Amino acid sequence: MHTVDSIGLTVEFDGKKNVVLADGQVTEYPIGGMACEYARLHPTAIKQFILDMPSYGEAFSPDAVAEALMQMYEALSKGLGQLTGIMITTDFANLLTDYTQATETECSELIAHNNEGLAEDSVKQFILKDTGFDEFGISTVGHAFLSAYSSYAYSFVGFRHMFDILMSDDSLTDENIQGFYSMFDVTDNIQHFDFNILAYGGAFHSVYTIKSSVSLMVFEAAHMIDTDAKVVKCKNCGNYFVPVGRADRVYCSYPAPQDNDKACRDIGAQNTLIRKRKNDTIASEYRRLYMRLTMQQKRHPQDEQIKAKLAELIETMQRLRKQRDEGEISSDKILEWLEHFSSLLEG
Repeated sequence: MHTVDSIGLTVEFDGKKNVVLADGQVTEYPIGGMACEYARLHPTAIKQFILDMPSYGEAFSPDAVAEALMQMYEALSKGLGQLTGIMITTDFANLLTDYTQATETECSELIAHNNEGLAEDSVKQFILKDTGFDEFGISTVGHAFLSAYSSYAYSFVGFRHMFDILMSDDSLTDENIQGFYSMFDVTDNIQHFDFNILAYGGAFHSVYTIKSSVSLMVFEAAHMIDTDAKVVKCKNCGNYFVPVGRADRVYCSYPAPQDNDKACRDIGAQNTLIRKRKNDTIASEYRRLYMRLTMQQKRHPQDEQIKAKLAELIETMQRLRKQRDEGEISSDKILEWLEHFSSLLEG
């Protein structure tokens, strides 16, 4: 990805894996891995990259847009990863090309479409807030990028919708399945690929250039279904990934939300050990208090206060454990309550 004309995700697919070729770098992905990585994107993060563009305030022109796209690509790749940077820039390039190649009347119609329902659209309001603009347009390079951003947001929603359908059994309604498979209809025009067969290294290679976010999903989905690729939801960050090596991996190798310098697989393993130790402590302390009250009740069967304390211990622990399992409270809260309950008994 060196010029605007060559924008797109260049991928060699050999039936078993994908190899992304960009800027002299070669990155392997398991089938489904590219879509999983791109799905980690929070589109709201793109806004700051637009605001930080050196050419944000320059007058709109094809040359200025081309230069800004390359600036954006470099910044996005550094901040969000190369694959995500390429896909965002590709979609933006498609949209901005429409502005630069359209007649004045056609461009006005495109921009008018962006401004429709502006007052009620929270996404469009978020994009324009604190940008110096009250509506979309192409008065400057930054203004044009914000306009493209408003269209890109809904393009990414389309990608994410298809991704979620593929990932979740709960989404597999008849309507969703029909919509999903319509991506592969020969009459549809959402598949945007360039294809070349290249000869190097003594062999032929099938090389695709993926030219839109939705096309990335089409490309990955077809091969995921064809190969029955396994996708797992990381138990630490909650994002999907394709396990490589051991099929029973439950933590991904991407930066952990708790510490970007560590991977989820490292943080997750540590957290699992910590949770196990806390749960063991909870079980031990509960057992100690339960046995203590049970023995007291046997010695003093007529003591209603002891009976009430034992019932409170059992019922509260059942409730707290249920809340912990549903993610409403942490194990620390249970330990705090057990310590408090124990101190009342001692008192």
